[in-house]
Amino acid sequence: DAGAGDPGTSHTNEKETEMETKALTVREEMTLKETLTLGETLAKSGFFSDTRDAAQAVVKILAGRELGFGPIASMTGINIIQGKVSVGANLMGASVKSDPRYDYRVMELSDERAEVAFYEGGQEIGHSVFTMEDAKAAGLTGKDNWRKFPRNMLFSRAMSNGVRWYCPDAFGGSPTYTPEELGAETDGEGNVIEGQFSDTAPHVET
Repeated sequence: DAGAGDPGTSHTNEKETEMETKALTVREEMTLKETLTLGETLAKSGFFSDTRDAAQAVVKILAGRELGFGPIASMTGINIIQGKVSVGANLMGASVKSDPRYDYRVMELSDERAEVAFYEGGQEIGHSVFTMEDAKAAGLTGKDNWRKFPRNMLFSRAMSNGVRWYCPDAFGGSPTYTPEELGAETDGEGNVIEGQFSDTAPHVET
């Protein structure tokens, strides 16, 4: 069997199985009434400080559903900023890995440089690099999160740029941004710090 030893074929089959499992979960869509009830429950739980009412929770759930995420992942990893859907870098990475076509590998991660390699069908298709020099040129290094969590911020930018460059269809072709790219202040885990937004236009590499 010529394909028995092909690592690309094995890689694709494993990821297709993962995607099928994910799809079965996501396809169990709730009715609008059930979604509203869930949104109210999650908002009232007090576990999601950036979601103040049921309507905000429902919007997050619906936005996440369009991208293939479940309710809890949407509540923790999806934010609506300036009318645009933002996705945390970790959730972006999880989505890339759950797509049967794509994968990524962190090649370098330090306080000065992040490099992420992207793969399609087991074959490398390109690298995304973001450095502190890039951050300085974009006027980012004066921000508190860049001073405290440089590696996290560099990884976030390298990931989001790579997703837009190499696998945008993993998100249905919609432009995908992290909260920080849209002007939100974030902590070391990429979570939005409530009420911290910038009015300046985001600097996004294309």
